[in-house]
Amino acid sequence: MAFVWESVLMGWRWLSRMRTALYLLLALAILSIIATAVPQEPNVPSTVTAWREGEAGPGVGISRVLDAVGAYDVYGSAIFLAVLLALYISLTACLIPRIKAWVRLVRRSQPPIVRHLGAQDERTDFVTDRSPTEVRAAAAELLGRRRWRVRPHDAHPEDPRPDQVAAEKGLWAREGGSLVFHLSFYVLLAAIVLGQLMTFEGQRGVVEGDPGFRDTAVSYWSYSPGRWFGEGDHQGWRFELERFHVDWVRDPLAPGAGQPTVFRSDVRITPADDEPFDAVIDSNRPLNLDGTRITQLDWGYAPRVVVEVDGEVVHDTFLTPVITDGGFFRGAVKAPAADPDVGLDVFLYPFAPDGEDGRPVPTGAPWADAPLLVFQQYRGDLRLGATQQTINELDVEALTSEGFGALRLGQSLEVEGVTVSFPELRRWVGYQVSSRPQLPFLVLGSGLLVVGLLGSLYAYRRRLWVVTMVDAAAPRTLVTVAGRSFQRPEAFEEEFADLVAELMAATGGAPADPHPGPETPAAVTAVETTR
Repeated sequence: MAFVWESVLMGWRWLSRMRTALYLLLALAILSIIATAVPQEPNVPSTVTAWREGEAGPGVGISRVLDAVGAYDVYGSAIFLAVLLALYISLTACLIPRIKAWVRLVRRSQPPIVRHLGAQDERTDFVTDRSPTEVRAAAAELLGRRRWRVRPHDAHPEDPRPDQVAAEKGLWAREGGSLVFHLSFYVLLAAIVLGQLMTFEGQRGVVEGDPGFRDTAVSYWSYSPGRWFGEGDHQGWRFELERFHVDWVRDPLAPGAGQPTVFRSDVRITPADDEPFDAVIDSNRPLNLDGTRITQLDWGYAPRVVVEVDGEVVHDTFLTPVITDGGFFRGAVKAPAADPDVGLDVFLYPFAPDGEDGRPVPTGAPWADAPLLVFQQYRGDLRLGATQQTINELDVEALTSEGFGALRLGQSLEVEGVTVSFPELRRWVGYQVSSRPQLPFLVLGSGLLVVGLLGSLYAYRRRLWVVTMVDAAAPRTLVTVAGRSFQRPEAFEEEFADLVAELMAATGGAPADPHPGPETPAAVTAVETTR
């Protein structure tokens, strides 16, 4: 039993070292890097399956090793949870003793009363006609107004220490800033863990005028929930894009030519158990729905493409192509209802006016004043479900090209028995829907971090004494002001000079003789007491 107790104490001592907390923080960072480099099963299960089967990734052998150590679910692995728990215990073990010591310091510490001033960092002597009591009262008032902790001392016959005002500043702020700085990591770490568990992020494109989508897990194109975010946590509202407004600087000679000037969505929200309402989402003004944030991410043109094979419509929907570096939009048509499958690689040029020879001249302008739809037609096997494909790309490995075509708005074209029509052009907008309950804690942690840094870097501990003595040779008071800085001596030098100047002005003081008489306190080594 004694051995177990000694082992527990030894482990606690090891955890209570700040060095241990740094080691554990490094281990947590390494695990997070692994989670970024290796696909995580809760987010992309299909990719993880491909890695395990050797269809992608480093191979089956390495994949088995990754699986054995929990690399496919780092944030849910026993290693990650153990390191996280140990880090919290270590931070707690480091912070609690320091917080107790700081509280004890705040409650009990007071500026020391000196017997001899000694060789301080800064020292100035001056004389005044005011009495020693008046000088000390003025010094206490001045220092108190500047938020120094002041301790007046009146000498008595049995006390060898002279009449003085002792003051101290920066002790609480510097150590407190260091504590707040370390506490911020505690809060930030808790916020990051909360985000991994309870956050949600999904992306979805919506065509203006279409029915939109409902807030459910299966409605999003990409879906990244936290471990504790379930299907029942969705609010179930319906989102519809009524109209999307976009315009540009169209003058090619104007500053910012081609840049958008308007980027706004007029939307309608229908809550699950309430009446629908209209809202506006702007580029710098996202929509918040009871903690869920909806932000505009992207936009594009949505051409309606109709595909007929032997008089039967096998595809009739709006595409959501994405813009490319060339200024045109690229998408894909996939019609598995045809036999064999029909696929179209689609290129939309928003502004492609006819040239002098009557042929379209594609440009990079984004406004759809002369849209042109160009496509390459394929037949064969689209391999839907067999390979990973986005909605805007074709897997042409099992397809055969049958030719090209180009359509103006409202036109149709037949290629190898397949009729392709371009009857309508709208716009689509990509939205990001996210729920991040950890954001207030991240803001709090970041604020604590900044406050702690300011206190640690700019607060500095210093002490000051104002000693008064009666000049035996003349009816005046000799005043000695001395101070010491434990950090940032340059800043204290300026502060000291300012304090002395203000005290001399308040007491009507004048510089003393640079060669003091025997009554001036001797310049010997300082001896401080805290009675």
